[in-house]
Amino acid sequence: MNGAEKKDKSGSSRIFTLTLLTLILSWRLLLPPALRAESQDFPDRINRQFFHRVLKDTGSMISSPLHWKRSDFWKAGLALSSIAACFPVDNSVHRLVLEHPDSTRDSVARVFSGAGKPEALLGLVAAGYLAGCLDRNDGLRRAFLLAGESLVITELVVQVAKTGIGRARPYNEEGAFSFHPLSFRKKYYSLPSGHSASAWALAASLAESSRSPYVDVLLYTLAAGISLSRICLDKHFISDVVAGGLLGFFIGKKLSRRPSARPQGLAFQFMVNRKLLAVGLNYQF
Repeated sequence: MNGAEKKDKSGSSRIFTLTLLTLILSWRLLLPPALRAESQDFPDRINRQFFHRVLKDTGSMISSPLHWKRSDFWKAGLALSSIAACFPVDNSVHRLVLEHPDSTRDSVARVFSGAGKPEALLGLVAAGYLAGCLDRNDGLRRAFLLAGESLVITELVVQVAKTGIGRARPYNEEGAFSFHPLSFRKKYYSLPSGHSASAWALAASLAESSRSPYVDVLLYTLAAGISLSRICLDKHFISDVVAGGLLGFFIGKKLSRRPSARPQGLAFQFMVNRKLLAVGLNYQF
């Protein structure tokens, strides 16, 4: 690494550190009134019950395809089609990035990429949980514990997928269709993008607990910026980023979705008393 590269990397690290500190300091003021998980069946503290729930949800998430309904298969098919649609342009975008270097673009991309590291996102989750503890806000603590669970499970699924698929990263110059299944070398960990998956899992989970559209916009803008940064830095193909984003989004939504206050679907009611015999059929949605 030459002097210019070291200086550029050091500068981007300082920018990221300053950005992270600013977010943490503003966490307590901005998020307590805007984020609050309503689900009462999820722990609001880090304890034995929380870790038991994480293990249970991990098993449920892994085995969930065995219990999919027709609509779930349609969603999965649509997601796979979206990923496959990106494959024909993967190499073209990779060449475009290399042939049009931009130092400003790369510096901004490095900041977003740094924000998408698992340790950075877990740091934000820890800051939110701490804010909930300081405010004695059960809903806020629960929201960030749900987000933390989403990050952990997403990272687990991503690492298994990366190893099993073994797609070569774009900077290897092997092309978008080079695969080395069951490889443990990081240069073959392109699909799916872990940064994108983690960012979208966090955004989807917190947005599910959000009470403010502004917070939703902030969360999804951060996730989109992290995803784009991986393409700009030539770490992933477009299809890797789309795959990671969809994976993280669906995991975050599924784990954090608030249970409906009333049952959905077709309901049959039978009521009887001394003066009335009634049968009801309704559909709630």
